[in-house]
Amino acid sequence: MKEDQIKEYFAFTDNDLTANRMGKLSDKQNKKIKENDDFAHKFVLGMFLIFLLTGLFIGYRAITQTNNIGLWVWTVVLLLVSGWFLRGVRTTVDNTVLKTQGIVEFVKVEKRTGSPTDPSSSRMTVSSYEMHVAGDVFGNANPALIEHMQGDEYIIYFTKATKQILSVEFVSKGK
Repeated sequence: MKEDQIKEYFAFTDNDLTANRMGKLSDKQNKKIKENDDFAHKFVLGMFLIFLLTGLFIGYRAITQTNNIGLWVWTVVLLLVSGWFLRGVRTTVDNTVLKTQGIVEFVKVEKRTGSPTDPSSSRMTVSSYEMHVAGDVFGNANPALIEHMQGDEYIIYFTKATKQILSVEFVSKGK
């Protein structure tokens, strides 16, 4: 696969690759990751507020209607769920740049959807590909890359927490 095609598929530039070689994110990569993190943070914060306010409203109703145990149960459940979302609001993602070098192997992974214990659930087998490089696994790999990268040696630069591929560098052709 030509170097330009790899850059296009993984959406990186020479500046990105240079920064990744030094163990850093480029300004463009930093901006993109920050935008994604900001969206996720706002979403989780919004969910926290929705569950908290709903829980408080139902809690108020439970106080005024003391003989309704269902309202008390819902109040507790909603406040617990809002606490779970609060944990997500306070979470930070480690975007340290890591690298791995090795032979690229694509592995087809099949999973069954639906519930094995629910007879009304229709189960299907869904397949996807993973890219394995020197013990690191990258999910949802594009099968179009198989014929171009399979068996060749590459350096893969990626983020620590999410294993998001930042850039790819060809090392040598496989045997």
